[in-house]
Amino acid sequence: MHNKKLVSILLLMTMLFTLLPGAAMADVVTGSIPEVSAAGYIVVEASTGEVLFGNNYQQPCAPAGTAQIMTAILAIESGKLDNEVTVPELPDFNASGAVTVHLGKGEHYTLRSLVEVMLISSANDAAYAVAHEVGGSVDKFVTKMNDKAKELGMTSSAFKNPSGMDAEGQLVTAEDMAKLARYAMQNETFREMVMLQQVNWKGVSYEKPLPTTNKLFSIMSETTGLKGGSSSGAQYTLVGSAQRETRELIGVILGAPDETIYQNMKKVLTYGFERTKIVPVIQKDTLETTLAYEDGKQVRVAAGEDYSVIQSTDSASIVSYQRILTDVELPIKKNSQVGVLEVLVDGAVIHEVPLVAQDEMRKPVNWLFMSTLFLSVVYIASIISRILSNVRRAQRKKEAASRSTAAAAAPGKRNQYDHLVNSVEHPKQQAKTTKKTLTGSRDRDKR
Repeated sequence: MHNKKLVSILLLMTMLFTLLPGAAMADVVTGSIPEVSAAGYIVVEASTGEVLFGNNYQQPCAPAGTAQIMTAILAIESGKLDNEVTVPELPDFNASGAVTVHLGKGEHYTLRSLVEVMLISSANDAAYAVAHEVGGSVDKFVTKMNDKAKELGMTSSAFKNPSGMDAEGQLVTAEDMAKLARYAMQNETFREMVMLQQVNWKGVSYEKPLPTTNKLFSIMSETTGLKGGSSSGAQYTLVGSAQRETRELIGVILGAPDETIYQNMKKVLTYGFERTKIVPVIQKDTLETTLAYEDGKQVRVAAGEDYSVIQSTDSASIVSYQRILTDVELPIKKNSQVGVLEVLVDGAVIHEVPLVAQDEMRKPVNWLFMSTLFLSVVYIASIISRILSNVRRAQRKKEAASRSTAAAAAPGKRNQYDHLVNSVEHPKQQAKTTKKTLTGSRDRDKR
């Protein structure tokens, strides 16, 4: 009894561990990692989102200006970047000391220019003007922010305003912000904007070249963008990215005490490049096998996607894969999935790569069936023809009978006038006889 109870407890603990966030997949680097003075941080592979390493990255923190990443991507995806925006009534930012570009009510700017100055100089008033244009109001725009967060799997984050200024309940995690950053950097327009080193702002009452607030550009040549922020509640926050050759990493640091956050970002990104490696497993369209059918016909089968395994540089794990074909019965359509490649690390399956058909193959023609079908169709057609013929014959008989009936009735109608014809007597005319008489001249005179 005691053993059964112990087993039940162990099973329950196993289930709970399995359900814990992040428990299903461990960080790539499980040994020593860089120490960072911050509430939490994370480094992920940009191409896959896989967590390389981090600390307290599920800890909720205030986002400060990094929230403007969400504001920017929503504005870009609205398709309104070329719209002219009329600046609405804005909050008074002077009391909070928030960064602005001194927008005035009624001024006109393109949405693109407002998004750029927000991302590069962290202008809070620009963030509010963007929100009004894209959402119709700040409240409606914040709803869009939170809906997008859910869509991206940012399960532990909540936005309360478009600028990231301190607000009760406005919290994010480093893990969630890495998801947002990875998504945003896949948008070419966003990527181009956050790579700008300066924006030449030309406002109605304020005109000035504004350098980027992302100081990571000045200390790390591989930097590709994103942004930082600061506030009394959030302290310093930073979302940064860097690329070496074709590999890009994204880092998020939240709740740092000072501007050493930029040096720490460089440190963790560099550590990510140097202490992890990519082990290619398969490339898209690589021929994996060929399916053989009757009459020498074949269907080529290839990998449907690129896939690589990310490991720490000191890992001795063995990476392999095995092919499993599941849908190989004819017919097969081109580009349809016919199986998977199971990717294994030390014998454990970690991913499935789809296998797709490179060719199309129909079922072979069954001539016996086709001939039987043809004869059946002919037979059925003959029966239908016979039925139709009988129907037409019956119809003709019916029509003939109708005509006969009509013909029989026709004389009766004529006879009702016969008495009129028969009652008329025609007088007989006597035939005139012409007598030729020779009359003399004397007779003519007497007359």
